[in-house]
Amino acid sequence: MKKCWIIFIISLPIFFVSYVYSFFISSKIAYLPQSECKPEFIFKPQDVQYCSDIYPIDVFLIALQTNPISYICLLSGVYIVSFLAYIIYTNLKNRI
Repeated sequence: MKKCWIIFIISLPIFFVSYVYSFFISSKIAYLPQSECKPEFIFKPQDVQYCSDIYPIDVFLIALQTNPISYICLLSGVYIVSFLAYIIYTNLKNRI
């Protein structure tokens, strides 16, 4: 169990650093000309007036396409959520 806590503590900064990277991607997209940013939209309609009107899911998918480090964010986030769910489950199970 101690190893799981160590992995949890290590995965927290990895998740937050890679999560913050998505803000940098969205800021780069916001300043692109419309001819360059519109092809990158996946869920956003093509008739938007500004490149800054991008959905967060588009930013996440563009991050996955352009930078494979974003997969680390995804994996560490899944580990954090599943570990916390496991801790809550075992605490509730021990109380009953």
